[in-house]
Amino acid sequence: MIGTYASFTMTRTRARFALTEITLVLAVWAVVMWGVGAKWWTGFNSPDSQFSATLAIFGHSVNDRALDGSYYWTRLGYLAPVHGLIKMFGIWAGFAIWRGLLLLLVVGAVYWLARRVTGRALAVALAFFVGLNTMVLSYLGNTYATGAAMAATFVLIALGASRLRAVPGRGYHLTQPMLVGLVFGWLVMLNPYNAMLAGFLWLGIRLVAWWVDRVNVLALLRELLWIVLGFAVSLSAFLLLGHKMFPGLDWFGTYRSWNAKLDYASFISDPHIWTRDVAFLVLLLSVIVSGFALVFVRNRWTATALMLALVNIAFTLGYMQLIPGPWIEAPHYAAMCWPGALTAIVIAIACVFGQRQVSLAGWLFIPFLIVFMLWAGNSNRIFDMSTGLSIVLLTSAVVFVTLMLCATRGSLVGWLAVMLALIVMGLASQFLQNGRGNLGIYGQYPMNAAYFDYQVEDLMRSNVAAQEFVLSHTSPTDRIATWTDPDRLTSTIAAMQLWGKYNNVAEGAVLSVDGANELQQLLRPTVLALYAPSQAQIDTFFASIPAALAPTPLECTTVPYLGIGSPTASVCVTHLRGL
Repeated sequence: MIGTYASFTMTRTRARFALTEITLVLAVWAVVMWGVGAKWWTGFNSPDSQFSATLAIFGHSVNDRALDGSYYWTRLGYLAPVHGLIKMFGIWAGFAIWRGLLLLLVVGAVYWLARRVTGRALAVALAFFVGLNTMVLSYLGNTYATGAAMAATFVLIALGASRLRAVPGRGYHLTQPMLVGLVFGWLVMLNPYNAMLAGFLWLGIRLVAWWVDRVNVLALLRELLWIVLGFAVSLSAFLLLGHKMFPGLDWFGTYRSWNAKLDYASFISDPHIWTRDVAFLVLLLSVIVSGFALVFVRNRWTATALMLALVNIAFTLGYMQLIPGPWIEAPHYAAMCWPGALTAIVIAIACVFGQRQVSLAGWLFIPFLIVFMLWAGNSNRIFDMSTGLSIVLLTSAVVFVTLMLCATRGSLVGWLAVMLALIVMGLASQFLQNGRGNLGIYGQYPMNAAYFDYQVEDLMRSNVAAQEFVLSHTSPTDRIATWTDPDRLTSTIAAMQLWGKYNNVAEGAVLSVDGANELQQLLRPTVLALYAPSQAQIDTFFASIPAALAPTPLECTTVPYLGIGSPTASVCVTHLRGL
């Protein structure tokens, strides 16, 4: 009887503990989601963001009509779940739910990771530190797959760190590696490059644990087996969803053919552009902070923090040398370095403070962190590299002193010191990320779009309305070629029908002789979708189409649009009966 009562009491205590943990995670998530003015729509990496959005919304209806569907449909880790949410809840609710789920994964992974080495108060503060980061929020509100890849990487790092304890518990050998495999399969279906980066980060964590615990070969093989099993299950599930969403398409065939066709080096303007990008100084800051933590507290956790920070940089630069590509220049690829950098900082700070108790009054310092993160997150100031290095130098000095105080003094001084360190690092990271400006050939909404409204949702609603018009005036058997005004001002709308090299009519205000020959002999579309800031531009181009192609009268609509020199954009469709 006594044993039964004790067991019941223990179960109730564990349930209360778990409920408290879940409540804190949900509280952080709710504050970031609704309480700080963070924007749900933060920008596009055009045309890629539009490719992802249109395929997630309309599925194969877009691909079927394209002259060349390209490889965009292979991003099933994003397209399949978002398409499912949209079918169940509608376009705008579906995207909102997806963003909320990704944010919950980020906040939950960071909190869970921090709680392994520190108490609730600091874990909450660290969850806010990451959750309010402009680089994180900017890509959670972007329809490109980067936000999902970042969330998955946070989860993978947290899962890897869960095996840093010396004595595993019951069921430990099965669940954790299986989950690692499932998440890794998701990452492959989101972005293979990010899957490799995340895989190396996970491997770095495991190397520390394997070295410290001297894990035997049999245990390593057993872990690998369950990872492979989880990966196979995840990959198979996404392939089945992809077959249903894009019937008749071969994921492996598409990926192989396009990987062989693409010259990744053609997507960069300067392989050394990262030396002028102040945002990358956040990665340097993660190395410095992790190094400081290892000086003050030498254990497997601080070693892991430094390992994460170093592997993050080493893989990125090494891969750039091995396969030159947009991995550093394109913001939506560069952002994939942030989970490794931020989690390194999280582990380092949590380790130095440890499991010390924080009074109820101490929790009142967390709102100060939130306020400073928001203030810096709204910054639109651009910094050059010398100023950025000065910020890192000053931040490093402050963090060194505060971590030294935290490591050598009691709970009160330690808590004040660690919160000051977090605030200073939060300010530095926000300023550096927002201060990168437009570098290279890739356009990017400023990172302060995480908090500043650039009316991105309005633009997306217009994009969707335009694509709905095009789809409603064509059939699944049509082959659509796209044309935009010579300045490409409406290319962000045309991207909803996979605007790009293999789907475009020759550029120009009118159709040239060579363009007409290409249209007749190579492209052979049955429909032209025409986009321009003014109807007159479309009329001029339409008049230049050879009569032999028998174009039908234009069917047109207009959608409100910002930034094109006209309050509305015109979208027209003509069928080419002569082809």
